[in-house]
This record gives sequence, structure tokens and C-alpha cells, in this order.
Amino acid sequence: MTPIDAFWHLANLFAAPLFVALLLVLLAKGLVWRQVLSAVAWSRLWLESALAGAVGAVAALLWLGADGKLVGYALWLGVLSLPLAWRLVRH
Repeated sequence: MTPIDAFWHLANLFAAPLFVALLLVLLAKGLVWRQVLSAVAWSRLWLESALAGAVGAVAALLWLGADGKLVGYALWLGVLSLPLAWRLVRH
């Protein structure tokens, strides 16, 4: 595997969690919980969710041994939602 191949493998591993974190924050802060999340910056919400999603993707890869399994997607999606859920429960 060349370094460019390794880069694209890593980029594709993290692209889905980062994009889903962006969609989740846009929906949560922009439409659903506008009043509750008004004090928190968009970038902070996205960074927290994106980092959690990346950790979930790596955990799924280590646990399952392969990327692209439905259980792995469920794992990183659940972990990705935790920072936003924590902020909503604390409010």
C-alpha cells in the first residue's frame, strides 16, 4: 500500500462520522433545539461530536476488525450522539 492509498483509507474511515456530525449539529442547533443550544457555538458542537464519532469509528474498527459493518456504523453513530445528548440532558 502506498502512502497515498493509506491517506485515502484514513480519509474514508473518518469522512462519514465527520459529515454525519455536521448534519446532526445543523439539525439540532438550527431546527430542533434552537433555544436550548443557543449559548453553544456551532464549531464547538461539531468538534465534540466529530471527535466522538472518530473515536467510535476507530473503536468499531478495532472491535470488529474491519470497516463497513452495520454494527460498526451503529456504534460510531451512537457515540457521535453522546456529546449533544449530554448537553441536552444537562440543560
